[in-house]
Amino acid sequence: MAEQKIHGADGSAIEAARTNAASYSEILDEHDDAKRQRKSRVKLLEDLEGTELNDGHKPNAVVAHIASVALTGGDIPVLGSVLRGFGDVHTMNLILHSPGGDGTAVEKFVSLCRTQCKRLRVIIPNEAKSAATMVALGADQIVMGPCSELGPIDAQVPVVVNGLVRYVSAQSFIDARDSLLRQHAEAIAKKEDTQAILQMLASLDIPFIQECQRMMDFGRDVVRKLLSEYMLRKTADKSTKIQRIVETLSSVEKFKVHGRLIDGSFARRDLGLNIKLVGRGDVLWEKAWEYYTRAEIAMGTANGAKLFETRHDLLMAPGRPS
Repeated sequence: MAEQKIHGADGSAIEAARTNAASYSEILDEHDDAKRQRKSRVKLLEDLEGTELNDGHKPNAVVAHIASVALTGGDIPVLGSVLRGFGDVHTMNLILHSPGGDGTAVEKFVSLCRTQCKRLRVIIPNEAKSAATMVALGADQIVMGPCSELGPIDAQVPVVVNGLVRYVSAQSFIDARDSLLRQHAEAIAKKEDTQAILQMLASLDIPFIQECQRMMDFGRDVVRKLLSEYMLRKTADKSTKIQRIVETLSSVEKFKVHGRLIDGSFARRDLGLNIKLVGRGDVLWEKAWEYYTRAEIAMGTANGAKLFETRHDLLMAPGRPS
């Protein structure tokens, strides 16, 4: 600060010097990296609200959910708190990055968003897998770019192998049972010995397999409901199209592994979803991607695993592994 000459009995020059000096809190703010990064992310969210996302309608809003661990029911009150920061809007744009998680939280997650908007759009900067794919299917439109991916919706169940927990598709247990039943029927038709097959059938945990069947049926039911009520509600012959989408997304035989990539082109061309494809260099994509990378860095430096953010609010939590 430049020196100022003190004059006047009223100390006016001293007061002027104090006015020009940075306050203690202002100096602290200069060293607050988290606060500076938050301002940068808010600016990107504001810019996104001003792009083509508004569809010519106002007000619209952008809310982000960036997570490195599973979606759970515990995310619902956090999302609800963040959404309270703004009122009803015409279009809500959800920036979604998530590995998936608890499918039972999907319907409420989508419902919370939709109660405050007439139109819901999901923007996927990187991945929205499994249960997060189901959330995206509850939108009117999905925006996907060069790195965006959805994933299969086959339910996963934990099993212990050599002391380690692994997640296996529930459909795999169902398929194993059905395969043994087919072998048994074929052996009877050929009048062959069925003793070995009967022993394998007897070793199956039937209640567990029935639960696997319910888990798969539940996921399919949720997807049917979301597509019917939202994305494909105005589509002709929607029941046939929805059934094809559900069967494809839940097919272990087709995708082989739960983490298999489903890109925007496949989702639009083969599944018939309402996908807006944006390329590298598109203003919308560039801003969404920069926001996502900044959010990922912020989560790392703050040791957080989940981030919920609008230009009004920020909530960050460590989360729990799936």
